[in-house]
Amino acid sequence: MRRAEPYYRGIRGSAALATDRLAPDAVPAEALEAGEMRRVPFAGELLGAVRVRSAFAPIPLDVFDRASAVLEAEEQAAYLHLLRLSYAEGRNWCRAGKKDLMARLRLSERRLLRVLDALVTKRFARPLHRDNRGTLWRVYLPAEAAGERVGDEVLLGRAAPAAVPAPLPDEQVARTRSGARANVAAGTPRAAPGLVVRDGERPPSRRPSPAAVAGGADRGDCVRRGSLEGELARALAAARGERDATGLARAEREIRDLLAEGQAPARIAACIETVRRRAARAAGEGTP
Repeated sequence: MRRAEPYYRGIRGSAALATDRLAPDAVPAEALEAGEMRRVPFAGELLGAVRVRSAFAPIPLDVFDRASAVLEAEEQAAYLHLLRLSYAEGRNWCRAGKKDLMARLRLSERRLLRVLDALVTKRFARPLHRDNRGTLWRVYLPAEAAGERVGDEVLLGRAAPAAVPAPLPDEQVARTRSGARANVAAGTPRAAPGLVVRDGERPPSRRPSPAAVAGGADRGDCVRRGSLEGELARALAAARGERDATGLARAEREIRDLLAEGQAPARIAACIETVRRRAARAAGEGTP
């Protein structure tokens, strides 16, 4: 008769560790100051500072410290993957199919549906739409799930109507960026990434003249060298890969509106850099 496996299983390598007395200097790495870029040897390893400089996800610490108190292990894993597909891409939503989530979590369809239902019940996610690409999920941060306001640590996009841009003339169809997955069809405008800004204090900023806001000023005045609006507009158009006159004009209008609202130029520049990194990552994924 086969012997039953013991219920308790130790951790490999843990049994060889003896519990030492408290000694602050026992592990040199624990004495390093925050931000000190050094690694020191201990137990055959180098322990110390690490900085992730690219391809990382900006996720609030509440996701780990607060959500873990109310989510089971599988629910935490599914929630983290939804955050990877949403907030890591600079948005509060994502579209994911069941097969993709099943592969990521290594769960059966039945278990996945049970886990996703738990996230919906606990207000960490909400399904909004479904098509052949998958389900569109609104993903909530722990503060939102608890019915609280998102703090100043998270920048939210400004509320705006979902305006549909007018079709472009055939001779002004926007060109796709080099290495993009597909070319834009003739006469169809390309969806450009939006800027993410937060409505906060209104710092001093350079506002356009009333004539420029009304549309009566020449566009060349907005993009002349040395103009703050022109520099930001050119940077936004370049980040989107829209270097033609139509793409530049669209960027000018958005930058003009943001500055008129009192958004800080430094914040706008940071959002443009986010758009540039996202476009570069998308182009890299589309390169065969």
